[in-house]
Amino acid sequence: MDSSMVVFRSASTTTPITTATITTTTTNKLPSSTSNEKPYYAKRPHRKSRTGCRNCKSRKVKCDEGRPSCRACTVRSDICVYPVITPRTGSSGSSGSSSSKSKSSPPTAYDASRPKTSSPVVKEPLFIAAGHDETDMKLLWFFTNATYVSFSSGPYKERNVNKVLKIDVIQHCFANPFLMDCVLGLASMHINMLGNHRELHVPPSRELVYRARAIEGYRKAVNRADPKTYPALLACSLLLVGLSTYIFRSEDAEPLCITNWITIWRGIGVIIDITSLPKLAQSGLLPLVYRPEVDLDRATQHIPASLVFMVANLETSSRQLSPALTPPPSSPPSCSSPSEDFDEKPYMDAYRLALKYLGSLYLELSHGFSYMLIWRIMTFFTFLPAKFIEALGRRRPPALVILSHYLAFTQFNVKFVWWLAGIAEHEIPSIFAYLGPQWAHFLQVPMTAYQIADEVERARYILNDPTWVPKEVKVKLEPETSEAEKELQKLSVEEVERLKEAPEEVAKRKIKYKNC
Repeated sequence: MDSSMVVFRSASTTTPITTATITTTTTNKLPSSTSNEKPYYAKRPHRKSRTGCRNCKSRKVKCDEGRPSCRACTVRSDICVYPVITPRTGSSGSSGSSSSKSKSSPPTAYDASRPKTSSPVVKEPLFIAAGHDETDMKLLWFFTNATYVSFSSGPYKERNVNKVLKIDVIQHCFANPFLMDCVLGLASMHINMLGNHRELHVPPSRELVYRARAIEGYRKAVNRADPKTYPALLACSLLLVGLSTYIFRSEDAEPLCITNWITIWRGIGVIIDITSLPKLAQSGLLPLVYRPEVDLDRATQHIPASLVFMVANLETSSRQLSPALTPPPSSPPSCSSPSEDFDEKPYMDAYRLALKYLGSLYLELSHGFSYMLIWRIMTFFTFLPAKFIEALGRRRPPALVILSHYLAFTQFNVKFVWWLAGIAEHEIPSIFAYLGPQWAHFLQVPMTAYQIADEVERARYILNDPTWVPKEVKVKLEPETSEAEKELQKLSVEEVERLKEAPEEVAKRKIKYKNC
């Protein structure tokens, strides 16, 4: 080979360059003093992100272009928006014309003289998963931006479920169709209840299809009992609580249908019973089943006096209710009216325990409107004993009276938990009509409270304190962690594996953590 010829080899081509070329290039680009010049190395080839989201472009960071939300926006809890990519025209023209254009007007990175124009953006993700259409993706986007909030519990370290609901649950959706249908059905119901999202409106027939497929798929998955679907079953059992509230707002809603709705709440406990604690810890969905501890001793002091009298009067009866509580003899025992000679003794302990948990709502309300009040209202049914649920299923008057007092509290949650809307308005009058005027004394507070529109006035009436003023409650971002949660946070990967081999230790821990 000629000594004046040097060959540079790259990853793709081999280009001969003469010594004269090297001399000319060096003379034009390097300083005159070349005694300490460094050797030239070609840049390592790398992939640029040319279709990244607008947030990453403004922050000048590389976007991984994940759909519906890139990783950077997910970590920063930002709304990920991608610009519309318009196809280029004229790319198939002749090589001569394109070369002439490039010579006459070389491309520039940025022209300050040109006016700034904002490219159109879309509010829904462009990515459409296999087996789904554009409407499904819009609903999925709406769930991760709005609907999930109704299952959040505020900035509590023990139950920081925003990431779980927006990311982990969605990942399980694509692997479990019944969970996907539940999420899409819930988002559809939310949009249709708001009524101000015309571009996202979902036909009622499609909402019905989502709901029917979610319930049917959930039942089949429970019957199969495949351990791989346990995390999805847990998430679905929680979301079904909100999805099933359509029974209170439909035109043909039956009275006292809340007894059926409560059984769905109890389904969460069933899933926890068949799922091991390490399995929940590994799935990342464990925060969904967190419940705040209840101080029953303090709660007992806030039980309404009328309800204490009702239970005390029941204790003095043998096989029938006392005269003050007994329905008139003329009403025959049937499914539409309470029977007069029913033994309440098997349910007395359940009534007393249910009153204590009801007292915790009065105690929390006396402190003001807070995130803890919201979450105590949400988790009330998960604390109730099985005997009390049985009494509700049999429509026992004392159980229905206690339930009506609880329903008066649900109206405080409506602006945070949209799917609770209409439950108190439908069920409290139904309970009053079912029990009759002989129980009117015990139903006076809920019957009046649910008709009061102002929250402060309603709270004053429930607490029987006309001078009550809501205290300014400062919600702590990192409140004290309960003993149960401290132990849960200590669960390492090694300990999770060890617990798999020690079922008796898992059983001890489940006593502390399980919901129902």
